[in-house]
Amino acid sequence: MSALTAALIFLDLNGRDDIISYEPMEATVNKAALQKLKTVNWAKYPYTVILVPGNGPEEANTPIDPNGILRCRMAAVEYLKGMAPFIIVSGGKVHPYKTPYCEAEEMKRYLMHNLNIPESAIIMEPHARHTTTNMRNAVRLLYQYHFPADKAAVVLTDKSQSSSITNMAARCLRELQYVPYKLGKRLSDTEQEFYPVKEARQINATEPLDP
Repeated sequence: MSALTAALIFLDLNGRDDIISYEPMEATVNKAALQKLKTVNWAKYPYTVILVPGNGPEEANTPIDPNGILRCRMAAVEYLKGMAPFIIVSGGKVHPYKTPYCEAEEMKRYLMHNLNIPESAIIMEPHARHTTTNMRNAVRLLYQYHFPADKAAVVLTDKSQSSSITNMAARCLRELQYVPYKLGKRLSDTEQEFYPVKEARQINATEPLDP
């Protein structure tokens, strides 16, 4: 039995089809945003996207963690100020174990229903399972959706995680074997510039839930 066959069997036995959830996203959860993308005048915005990493709740029956709500609110403020034309919400079905709730989906729902952010401004990245892959998967979408790669993006989150992202290169090298972004300016305690790098498109064959 090949390693790939074994991995697929184990994923099936555990009911883990997370990696194909919401696909094809261009025709489903990100369709409205990709229609808007065709009309964006990039000169009007300092950044391409505001990336918001997810935060899984501790309780099994809680769809969205209070910290996730705070991050959404912070991102909505900056979006409405014109920082970027899109918000990327990133995070899969991670915490607690086998939760039915996807961090990215719940953040998108909160942004739309509670903060009146239009669906066309929100891009879902519903597969990341770690802070490293929040960054990597968002960069992959920037390339896949043909965002300008020479224009900076911003990752916006709470102070603690933002500091970790600024100092995460060693962890990325350890877990991914490369750093999937290039840091820009530190804008505030909660905001960090970054640029996409092509290494992010490499697939991690040893991590079937988060390749």
